[in-house]
Amino acid sequence: MLISFLFAQSLAWGATQKSLLEDGSHCVAYKAEKVTFFFASGTVIGRNCDISAQVLPEVGGLYHIEVNVPVSSFQSGDAGRDEDVRKLLKGDTRSDLVFRTKALTAEKWHDLFATKDFDLEGELQIGEKTFPLKIPLRYSQTTDSAEVDGVVHVRFQDFNLTPPKVGGGILAKSKPEFELHFHLLASRILGADSIRLGGTDTDKGNKE
Repeated sequence: MLISFLFAQSLAWGATQKSLLEDGSHCVAYKAEKVTFFFASGTVIGRNCDISAQVLPEVGGLYHIEVNVPVSSFQSGDAGRDEDVRKLLKGDTRSDLVFRTKALTAEKWHDLFATKDFDLEGELQIGEKTFPLKIPLRYSQTTDSAEVDGVVHVRFQDFNLTPPKVGGGILAKSKPEFELHFHLLASRILGADSIRLGGTDTDKGNKE
């Protein structure tokens, strides 16, 4: 989800970590901490499973992956908070967050997936602005499915966002950093077969 996952000068803490999302899910989420009088006072998690993803071709035999996340579909258990998040993420300007990866050849994509743990570079669009993003992710494959999972540690300022206030900001506010979590299924990524996402080394050998 969420992820060195860098926006501009975002934080990168440690190796790839497991997201809070379940295996077999096709979702993204955010995780933020509330503070009251400088003390941690609770965790807020907003989950969104209305996402769509696809592999898109470019000239020169390149492909990029695009993930669209409707900002109005984040659910945290508090309708007022969810509306605040929609406004924070510029939902009135653009209904979706859009993440686009760097374009690579099908062979380069296959080589990345073969390493299991790797950083994926791209850009995240929030409203009318676009921010560089590097995502540490983990790829796993079984006989039944292929999945990617990860967490990104970032700061609100990396997206030119102001941390939301809690309860009017009188007693509590959000910490300046938060986490982005994601877990995607290859079977739910349109066109995944074009870059052999979910394929095997045997598949690669047959194509060569």
